[in-house]
Amino acid sequence: MEKYQSIYQRAVERKGSKAQLESLLSKPRSQSQLKKLTDDDWLEEFTRKIFQSGFYWSVINAKWPGFREVFWDFSVEKLLMMSPEMLEQKAADERIVRNYKKVQTVPENCMMIYDTAQQHGSFKDFIADWPSDDIIGLWLYLKKHGARLGGNTGSFALRALGKDTFVLSRDVETYCR
Repeated sequence: MEKYQSIYQRAVERKGSKAQLESLLSKPRSQSQLKKLTDDDWLEEFTRKIFQSGFYWSVINAKWPGFREVFWDFSVEKLLMMSPEMLEQKAADERIVRNYKKVQTVPENCMMIYDTAQQHGSFKDFIADWPSDDIIGLWLYLKKHGARLGGNTGSFALRALGKDTFVLSRDVETYCR
């Protein structure tokens, strides 16, 4: 199997320089920085990645202010009290992408965040304290306990908020095959 250094060197050559490649890499947040995020931040990012899956990300990003309005800035506290009738109204709102199956994930993931916080003190600490040498275990946790957080969705959300994780992109999968 090819060593990381040779893969890295190929990437440097493809991007033109080490500096250019490094500018494209995300920088993980520290454990203390991750602990400053709120449960609302996590719910919002999970929802964004769920809606981006299968859509042009630019469409979801353009509609994101509407998502924030419709889902009360992803306030876990408020969304826990939302009735099923309200969920149906939100799913029909033109300010968001009206995909009922994906809209259903908002209260489901809200409950997962709440339940995890009840068991572990807080969701943000649970994520921040997860051992980096078991990141796949965290992916499996999100897949098992969350809604539509399997595949790359959970890892993309973790990466977007700064949890140090790898992402199995199509390029990576293709190269490994």
